Amino acid sequence: MSAGRTEARSLLGRRADDGLDPASVNPTYPAPAAEPGVWQPTPPTFTPAQQAGTRFARPFLLDRADRYRPGPPPALTSARYRADLAEVRAYGAADSTVRTPAQTDTATFWLGSSLTIYTGILRAALARSTRPIAERVTLVALFHVALVDTQIATSDTKYAYLRWRPVTAIRAGDDPTWTPLHTTPAHPDYPSGHNTYAGAAEGVLTALVGPRARQPYTVTSPSQPGVTRTYTDWRGPTRENGDARVWSGIHTRTADEVGVRLGRDVAAHTVRNAYRLFG
Repeated sequence: MSAGRTEARSLLGRRADDGLDPASVNPTYPAPAAEPGVWQPTPPTFTPAQQAGTRFARPFLLDRADRYRPGPPPALTSARYRADLAEVRAYGAADSTVRTPAQTDTATFWLGSSLTIYTGILRAALARSTRPIAERVTLVALFHVALVDTQIATSDTKYAYLRWRPVTAIRAGDDPTWTPLHTTPAHPDYPSGHNTYAGAAEGVLTALVGPRARQPYTVTSPSQPGVTRTYTDWRGPTRENGDARVWSGIHTRTADEVGVRLGRDVAAHTVRNAYRLFG
């Protein structure tokens, strides 16, 4: 207990003023001038941009926030973007006639915090592990380090490109009353933060546990109380998380896919540099 408290105090001292306090994460961020493709506050509350300051926080293992920044999102005139927007418009509308009840359930389940849901997945991996305690502690540490560094990398990419959300794009077209199934979060579309977390969690679990769970595991969600979902690997939740953000009407498919890749890149970096935490 004494050794643990000493290490905790040391860590907190090293992380003082790291830019991850609430005020630093959410500074005042004026809305950009309204232009096609550029993020604007979204209905119904038109909340100012959130998490714009996270990109300036001090990572644990990344040397800089833009280390794995992906290339820009598809051009507004590209076939890919038109397909992305058409998919969200059809499947993500509050009154969609093509989204199935099962898809709506998936969207609602994964609406909850990715970090919260993936903490349940991490606990399931630990509960079924027969590895030594030191290896399990390493898994916990690297899992959370990867997710924090991923938050920083996500904020960097979102605010580098400032891509507008589907609701803004669709309403700027020929459907000014279009409404998504779920309320759009107050930050840019590209990439999806839920999916950067998914990619990072999947990457660390795959590297340290293997691609599949020892046994099927069940997780819950704060956004769908009383409902559980069961998986046998770490990639299944990632696939559902990507689908969910489209079916919620709050992200494009490209933003989800790029988010997963960014999270996996940060996870791989975390595992490669783990020695820096434990030296």
